Amino acid sequence: MTENVVPVADTLGFQADLADDAYSLPSRYYVDPEILELEYERIFYRAWNFAGHVSQLKTSGDYITCTVGRESIIVMVDDGGALHAFYNVCRHRGHWLLEGSGNVDSIVCPYHAWRYATDGSLVYARSSEQVPGFDPSEFCLTAVQVEVFCGFVFVNLDPDASALAEQVPGLAEELRAYEPRLDELHFVHRREFVIDSNWKNVVDNYNENYHTPVVHPVLGSILDESYRIEPKGKYLSHVGDASPGLEGGFQVEGENFPQLLTWWLWPNLCPMSIPGGGFRVLHIMPDGPERTRETYDFYLPYAEPTEAQWRQIRFAAEVVNVEDVGVVEGIQRGLRSKSFDRSYVMIAPQNAEWSEHAVSHLKNLVLEALYGQSQSV
Repeated sequence: MTENVVPVADTLGFQADLADDAYSLPSRYYVDPEILELEYERIFYRAWNFAGHVSQLKTSGDYITCTVGRESIIVMVDDGGALHAFYNVCRHRGHWLLEGSGNVDSIVCPYHAWRYATDGSLVYARSSEQVPGFDPSEFCLTAVQVEVFCGFVFVNLDPDASALAEQVPGLAEELRAYEPRLDELHFVHRREFVIDSNWKNVVDNYNENYHTPVVHPVLGSILDESYRIEPKGKYLSHVGDASPGLEGGFQVEGENFPQLLTWWLWPNLCPMSIPGGGFRVLHIMPDGPERTRETYDFYLPYAEPTEAQWRQIRFAAEVVNVEDVGVVEGIQRGLRSKSFDRSYVMIAPQNAEWSEHAVSHLKNLVLEALYGQSQSV
């Protein structure tokens, strides 16, 4: 799908009242396959998408794969130590090349054994010397932008996209103020979730605290009224004080960590502090208009988690995240009802701890990306 195929004004039609901060997007934005296709083209294929961490890409031939919308991307270290990113597609007949992560001397297509160097150049195509005019340099893997931001690796399918640091001024300083060792963290664990809900429901839920006392009884019992969510353009900062007492959540080896610090990065990444050091990274990717895939990665200053850290990992993935999955799936079922079109967004004065103002901010970012129009919160 390209922009020329779907004229926005003709098919979806921007309406001025969509930008009313008091209301969410209409239900069709959470169920319509045509809208999702537009989101792929104008949001995910133009944004910086999380791929992994530099600790996973240390030596020549190390690679990771990631999903961006309907595309699979390879990120690889070449023989000189530089990072490259390519579409995970052979230039011959379009076969998928690599799965997951690992280390290879070269990329060999499993279909006809075309072989690519670690920098993406074609180095062998069987019998190509017998094909008049065949030029291997014309069949390198198709590259995409790749960059490292605070130790994390991002890719962007838009060749004209500006650097991530330019799009989110101030975020690097916030992240490094909490964890100066970002580049030295170790990837230690991943959990994966398939959620029967639109990706925007998952993002909205992450970025409001109104539901916390109801949905997260343990977490809600320790977050006090200081909790704030501050919109800062293409990222949000969450800061909240916590009273000690959550075993495995805010206590590590007997030491209390009284603050919860988390962030959200447009359009679908949620980096979260881990008490005692490190980060949890929740990555949200649509897999259909009513289906979302989450990866929940854990990065620590040391390669092996302590038992206290394992308790934190289990609490985050098996308690808090599972509670969230239940409610966003419930929302998706309700959005299919003919009795419901859009939700009322609860915006409090001075952005109180329960305010849903960030939901409106996110809606406006979506509208701006889709139509070039928005209304600030």
